[in-house]
Amino acid sequence: MKHIKLVLMITALVVLTTACSNIKTTRTADGVGVSKVTVAKATVVDVDYENRMLVLKDNNGKQLINLGPDAQDFGKIKVGDTVMAEVIESVRVVVEESADEPFAAGFETAQRDSLKPGAQKVTVVESTARVEKIDYDTRMITLSGTNGRRITIEAGPEIKRFNEIKQGDMISMQIVKQTIIRVESR
Repeated sequence: MKHIKLVLMITALVVLTTACSNIKTTRTADGVGVSKVTVAKATVVDVDYENRMLVLKDNNGKQLINLGPDAQDFGKIKVGDTVMAEVIESVRVVVEESADEPFAAGFETAQRDSLKPGAQKVTVVESTARVEKIDYDTRMITLSGTNGRRITIEAGPEIKRFNEIKQGDMISMQIVKQTIIRVESR
């Protein structure tokens, strides 16, 4: 599981830095941060209160959404309401010297809007991996995570100070994903 988290974090960094056009990259003395904000807006066109389902319509068409018991204010949603969803994703990667062992940890928190339908959820995952091997010519780097699991990846051109990373360095990664959903009555 922890190996999967390491792979997912590295994949998320690569995806955020190469595939998204609406991203913001921040470079610091010890690493890089990448963030992306996505906003979606849709109108409620049908509500099935018994089965807890909504039909939402946006510029891309209609979508059927099934809401579970966690959506406590589902009964307040009505046809014509606007559903807004904002997702803020950020990845921060830092390279440092460290004698510590690699680790992986995370937590998730959620809160509801007491006045109207809506919720916010934040997920934070942190992980470190040690640089086991690095090839500066091919830009291939082998990382060792928790339980000695290894992964070899190619560092893309967006990693500007690749030549400063050395064997034994610790790469720390933090992924934060915040999802905010609110319903506005018309």
